[in-house]
Amino acid sequence: MVSFLKVQTAEAGVFHSADSLEMHKVVIIGSGQVGQTLGRLLNNSGKYQVFGVCDRKLKNAQAGARFIGAGARVYKNKAKAAEQADIIFITTPDSVIEQVCREIFSGAQSFADKIVIHCSGNQPSDILKSARNHAHVYTASIHPLQTFADKKATVSNFKGTYCAYEGQPQALAGVRNIIKALGGKPVAIKAKDKTLYHIGCVFASNYLVTLVKTSLDLLKSSGFKEKDILSAISPLISASARNILAIGPASALTGPIARGDLATIKNHLSALKKAPPSYRALYCEL
Repeated sequence: MVSFLKVQTAEAGVFHSADSLEMHKVVIIGSGQVGQTLGRLLNNSGKYQVFGVCDRKLKNAQAGARFIGAGARVYKNKAKAAEQADIIFITTPDSVIEQVCREIFSGAQSFADKIVIHCSGNQPSDILKSARNHAHVYTASIHPLQTFADKKATVSNFKGTYCAYEGQPQALAGVRNIIKALGGKPVAIKAKDKTLYHIGCVFASNYLVTLVKTSLDLLKSSGFKEKDILSAISPLISASARNILAIGPASALTGPIARGDLATIKNHLSALKKAPPSYRALYCEL
């Protein structure tokens, strides 16, 4: 195994990944959409080898190993897999990241020269603190500004994805190299700002989906057939997204608010009195 943490600059105390003909060995703990996608991208990079996949459900680990490909195998013992890795990705649900890290690093085994990374957008890398009790084991987080609903599509579209990262200084050079190997663009953030950062991502992605669902509900109430609604509003969604990206949100805004049409707005608010209160409140807030 090639040590991932080979070269240390004397003044900064920061480790950098060593140039080597051998590839860095990676294990994925948590074989969901994120773990499988990042594992496939790392394997495809030619610089990292994902040799192991672990998941509490065997069938998930098996599916992950198949998708990641190129030598990935299923490990039932996550600590044993982690022992052999240079880089350990914990891509479990946020609620169990800290517990999984503790299960790996709080046993009798001794670990050295590793980077442990989680991919939560909300949690800081500090939740991996149990790993830091070992020699030259450093922690970080990487969060791609990307959706993972369809892992094959995400693999194809990942190039150019911005990836927010933070962590211990000794890990950051290696983390930047990983992001570049994924095809991403690294953006450093501070651990204390992660929650606000994640809320921003939620508004851009998740709440866009809920707004479209609200539109669907209102149009259905107005007489549209449900099967037609997404096709009907598709030009509105697509044009709005294109305009936001091309000219910015301030210039992209259209409709009664943008043109100061108070009569229409009053009419809307009157009509929404007959709808569930949440719709009127949402209209006013937005």
